[in-house]
Amino acid sequence: MAFTAPTLPTVANLIDGKWVDGSGTDTLTVLNPGTGAELTSFTSSTSGDVDRAVAAARAAQPAWAALSARQRSEVLHAISVEFASRLPEFIGLEVLDAGKPVTAATEEELPDIADSVRHFASAARVLSGQAAGEYVAGTTTFVRREPLGVVAGITPWNYPLWQAVWKIMPALAAGNTVVIKPAEITPLSTVAFAALAAQHLPAGVLNVVNGHGNVVGAALAGHPDVNLVSFTGSTATGRNIAAAAAQNPNRAILELGGNAPVIVFDDVDVDSAAESIVGAALYNAGQECMAATRLIIAESVADRFLEAVVNNLEKVTLGDPTDANTTLGPLISANQRDRVEKLIANRPTSSRVLHGGNRPDRPGFYLEPTLVAGLSQDDDLVQQEIFGPVMTAQTFTDEAEAVALANGVNFGLAGSVWTRDIGRGMRVVNALNYGNVWINNHLVVAPDLPIGGFNASGYGKEGGQLGIEEFTRVKQIGISLT
Repeated sequence: MAFTAPTLPTVANLIDGKWVDGSGTDTLTVLNPGTGAELTSFTSSTSGDVDRAVAAARAAQPAWAALSARQRSEVLHAISVEFASRLPEFIGLEVLDAGKPVTAATEEELPDIADSVRHFASAARVLSGQAAGEYVAGTTTFVRREPLGVVAGITPWNYPLWQAVWKIMPALAAGNTVVIKPAEITPLSTVAFAALAAQHLPAGVLNVVNGHGNVVGAALAGHPDVNLVSFTGSTATGRNIAAAAAQNPNRAILELGGNAPVIVFDDVDVDSAAESIVGAALYNAGQECMAATRLIIAESVADRFLEAVVNNLEKVTLGDPTDANTTLGPLISANQRDRVEKLIANRPTSSRVLHGGNRPDRPGFYLEPTLVAGLSQDDDLVQQEIFGPVMTAQTFTDEAEAVALANGVNFGLAGSVWTRDIGRGMRVVNALNYGNVWINNHLVVAPDLPIGGFNASGYGKEGGQLGIEEFTRVKQIGISLT
């Protein structure tokens, strides 16, 4: 498929239906990670810009909430139809500023985002609740779900549009208004989506503020007129977001870092499993909080399995994201590449790099797909979220050891178990302290299903009915029968 360069949107703030520049004093640049070249620049924003956006959202919220679920759904479906008709434009933006390989963006990620927009446009029309009844004699009691008010969304750079849609659409569907803060290095697709949506929404229902996380994000998280902040990003930043929100106190949804264990038992189809796992490890250059990063392999099959993994890594086509043959694109920035390289360089001397580990001689922020074996549980490559095209390998001798190794990190977002023994698979899944676990596959997601983690991976859910209900409050109503 041929890549078509899109027209780049002007990066500005959308406040009360109007596009305005930020009122900050510095200029932020957006780079193409595939080349390192500048794509565009924009003026930073201040806490005053956040105040104006939140005020606009607060003023617009009562009228938006007063619409019926059907009426809101019709507006959101209009957004869905237009978005689907302009999908090539958004594919181009994600390829340019996020480094997505065009084939993956075209065949997988952007169609899935379009499906998410359609799903969330209808999802809030059916909400769950306790059945009405006489729980106390003489009184009929029921529960009512209501919108929270103003929702702040703070999105990461690894899935700029995906994460924006998963925050904006369900919040709007439930009757809230939104202020979204895109990652400052990947704002293009979110700004373009907001411009599209603004043509269908009343002024103030959706607002965008661009700028530094420690200014705009911090102001949103601690704002007294924000009712919920939904944040996706690092665990360290998530702790700051939670602390700021708690001062009001406001609710928070935190989808934070991950370090997914991939437990491989000795009864698997080695070649098939290795191919699937490598694909789940390298998707989006491994910059995926649920990436199949941490291989935990039965000792009796480890040599054969690692050989199969290396064979699959050798088939990876690293290159320009605009090239349809590319399967592995760049990391998002020089800083991110340097961080991953440092983790590899600081590995223990007892470890072995079985494949990759080097920086290709080309423009942009690339790193070879990498496999490191011979690691101990307390090594940084095992304990830290790598967030790059790197897989680690450990071995186990029995089921209990496999579970202990898998659970032996602070994170609890996602993991997978690979075995033909369904009883063993279920035992291990039940023992894993992770919010999303698969058997014989990995990284399978849909807007119908909730995503969220445990421990240092955060709390709250996005997606599915549970994700919709995160954006509502529950009111108990009792009616006297006498």
